[in-house]
Amino acid sequence: MSGVIDRCPTGIVGFDKLCDGGFVRNSDNLIVGGPGSGKSTFLLQFLWNGATKFNENGLYCSFEPDIVGIMNDAMAYGWDFSRASEEGKITFMRFSPQTGIDELKKELTKMISKGDVRRICFDPISVLALNLSDQGKIRETIFELSSLMKRLKVTTVFADESLEGDMNWTSGDEWTKTDILRFLSDSVSIFYESGIAGRGDRAVRIAKMRRTAHERKAVVMEIGNKGVNIGDDVARVEVVKRAAPEVNSVVTKQ
Repeated sequence: MSGVIDRCPTGIVGFDKLCDGGFVRNSDNLIVGGPGSGKSTFLLQFLWNGATKFNENGLYCSFEPDIVGIMNDAMAYGWDFSRASEEGKITFMRFSPQTGIDELKKELTKMISKGDVRRICFDPISVLALNLSDQGKIRETIFELSSLMKRLKVTTVFADESLEGDMNWTSGDEWTKTDILRFLSDSVSIFYESGIAGRGDRAVRIAKMRRTAHERKAVVMEIGNKGVNIGDDVARVEVVKRAAPEVNSVVTKQ
């Protein structure tokens, strides 16, 4: 499939191996998981790799107040978003939860065109629908935003929160917004804050990805000093860690 379908590689160790080389280009993709599961780190890494490895400008849209805090957190991984912002490679925008869809679309269209944006992240996307109680209106709003991103030819990643015990499709009112996002998105990746893949403290599972022969089981994930690592590379790191004490003991005996 990778030879036929244009891919947008995340550049994240292990993830692109799970999905035939990355997200389908110009698609919309949902990442859902609980607090501390690694969603925001994944988004930042996706944008950072786009700018530094693939020469693709990015836009981070937040509905939370502390954008400066997000940028400061990224410095722990060596990602200097302040500099990237000054160079016009990555832009951070904060929208109020009360922002209407028409105003949002207008601002996004302007920023994407002005900044030649090819990658965009929304965190958390469900905040956009907080003031909407009608399920049809929520679906319409999210569909409008998704359709705009595709017309503007950007690859989109939405992030939203869900509890680990509520990762399956539901019909309850409490999970209506998340369910709608899952059905409308081209791909859904579930992040777990506790390892369910046999080892590690975190895991990720690609629940669906259209036009992609992707890995369907949960895979171990960790967040290290360079960001997110997924899959076999994590296993190799763990093997090295387990071997290290044995090497040290041999040296001590000698």
